[in-house]
Amino acid sequence: MVDFYYPESVDEALVLRAEHHAIPLAGGTDLMVRYENWSSLPANIPGSVMSVQQLKDLHYIREEEGYLCIGGALPLNSVIEDERIPRCLALALDEIAAPSLRNLATLAGNIQNASPAADSIPPLLIMDAEVNLISQNGSRIVSIRDFITGPGKTDLKDNELIESVRIPLDFIKKEKQGILSYRKVGTRKANALSKLSVCFWAECEDGRLKDIRMALGAVAATVVRLKDAEDKLKGVSLDELGSVWKDVRLEFEKAVRPIDDQRSTAFYRKRTALKLLDAFIQQASDSSVS
Repeated sequence: MVDFYYPESVDEALVLRAEHHAIPLAGGTDLMVRYENWSSLPANIPGSVMSVQQLKDLHYIREEEGYLCIGGALPLNSVIEDERIPRCLALALDEIAAPSLRNLATLAGNIQNASPAADSIPPLLIMDAEVNLISQNGSRIVSIRDFITGPGKTDLKDNELIESVRIPLDFIKKEKQGILSYRKVGTRKANALSKLSVCFWAECEDGRLKDIRMALGAVAATVVRLKDAEDKLKGVSLDELGSVWKDVRLEFEKAVRPIDDQRSTAFYRKRTALKLLDAFIQQASDSSVS
């Protein structure tokens, strides 16, 4: 038997987190799958659960101190429909599950589930997004990169909630000036876990690569951002980008170690990721964006 709580306020929810370590449940689209008990109907959830879907104080999108903040209980479809959301994130969220499930699922839940194949994480990584965590003791802000510590593991404490996801407005303002590529490789269009997902963005100026950001999902134990490769490519002349990429590509091949599982093979994931990277670098090389 699972104890289920229905707090009427965020303060009450924080009390339940502190006293019972109740697992937050918004849409439950990841939680119910993770703890599915295939031998009987009820999910085999350890401990207690509390609903946060009804907490209207966590249903918002607003600008705060240089960030666009997305409330922890706001359904994905509400996020996608907001014109202020950066295109890279909207594209990724639109690939999650099916429209009916996106009326329940949340961005905070997708992050907290911490799947290596989570569709929202690659764009959040390239944007240097953060999560605002709250408890009865106060709040703390953690980068997405530091928040996810392993497959299915995060830095969320037993007494904390994800209050919001924070996206720097600086990136949102310049996103349209650059080249964007988001791809999810799956078995079908809807209700498919990623075999591989990639999010790339680059900004070119005066014939050089001013900025580049690259993140890949389902190629390692966590979603990875290729910071070393980015640093070596920034400032490179577009005419020389192809040749420089050949050297960087070799390092990438050594660094990325996908696995074989029920969705795909390590060989397919690595080969496809490299081809998508090659195509994006070629697109940047051919770009006249300034």
